[in-house]
Amino acid sequence: MPARRIVSLAPSITEILFALGLNERIVGVTEICDYPPEARRKPKVGDYQISPEKVVALKPDLVVAHEVLNARVIPVLKRLGLRLLSANPNQFSKLYAFIQAIGRATGTESAAERIVRAMQARVERVRRRALPRKPNTLFLISTEPLWASGRDTLVDEMITLAGGRNLFAPAFSNYKAVSLEAVIGGAPELILLAGPEPQAILDNPRWQRTPAVKRRHVYALNPDLVLRETPRSVEGLEQIAQKMRLAAQRQS
Repeated sequence: MPARRIVSLAPSITEILFALGLNERIVGVTEICDYPPEARRKPKVGDYQISPEKVVALKPDLVVAHEVLNARVIPVLKRLGLRLLSANPNQFSKLYAFIQAIGRATGTESAAERIVRAMQARVERVRRRALPRKPNTLFLISTEPLWASGRDTLVDEMITLAGGRNLFAPAFSNYKAVSLEAVIGGAPELILLAGPEPQAILDNPRWQRTPAVKRRHVYALNPDLVLRETPRSVEGLEQIAQKMRLAAQRQS
């Protein structure tokens, strides 16, 4: 039977559920679920820390979780006997599969297929237009301390699809703290910021040795579009590709 009472444990999942037209069936979300705006009006089951008691109290017949963000609470919910669907969609192929799995669990397969096909077409369009030259790209979610993306993140694939080379992909997976010395040694040609403002880097004398800062190839992105794995992730990919083209035009 398609799920009728659904609890979402992450903002990205809430976005997917709304995109599938499941607004009326969503009975619980997190405090940080803010898109679309209607999500803010749903009952809350916690923020980054999920309350199993609040989840159970909502009597869901499906809980949808993120395997990384909800790693601690997933085993608890399973022990409580709740029907759970989870994934770590850190690649577009995994994100497509996750959207389709949610579609099957909720009886919205057709909507899921439409969303996935539209995403695939836009991703392919970006891939075809990718830069032939691969700029060394640094992606940061924080500047104090410095936190950068490595491999096994959706943004790592975005950088590759757009024609870039993720500076720290060879060094580590996921997001990790890095030193300014490591950044300077890596000589990034393009710096993408998901959260911090460009001036935090452009105005810092210690960054002036990097090619990206010398050429002022430092750009802010919408964090929700590049950090949340949702149908809007395609917009994040397109945003990254646009910044790469802009930097290439300025350099030529």
